[in-house]
Amino acid sequence: MYLLIFVLSLLFLQQEQLQIENAWIRPSSKGMNSALYFDVKNNGDDPLTLYKVESDVAKLVQIHETYKNGDKMGMRKVESVTIKPKSTFKFKPGRHHVMLIRVKEDLKVGSEYDAAFFFKNLPEIKIKVPVKKAN
Repeated sequence: MYLLIFVLSLLFLQQEQLQIENAWIRPSSKGMNSALYFDVKNNGDDPLTLYKVESDVAKLVQIHETYKNGDKMGMRKVESVTIKPKSTFKFKPGRHHVMLIRVKEDLKVGSEYDAAFFFKNLPEIKIKVPVKKAN
């Protein structure tokens, strides 16, 4: 009984401190790459660190950032992203995003897929993410 109360308390505190909003996946074809975009809202007084995202939709899932080097732009894997207290960090096209490498099936608009988000010192967060076209 005490364990159940403890787990429910953690989930409530997590929901108060952290929200994942506006999540969507870019459409793609089987074997190609796609990306997952979302906003992380940190309502707490401490920084939050996202260090991993998982989804069965792709063979490989990595947190990436887009960078500029002179006149050239590129993408690279990052180990984590820290979200400052009382702020929202937007994972969006042309910025930070989660790469879905070699998707396992066609990702069609209207479909939904599971994703799990891992933050340091917090329980795993699972959500369903729709496939949508960019606005």
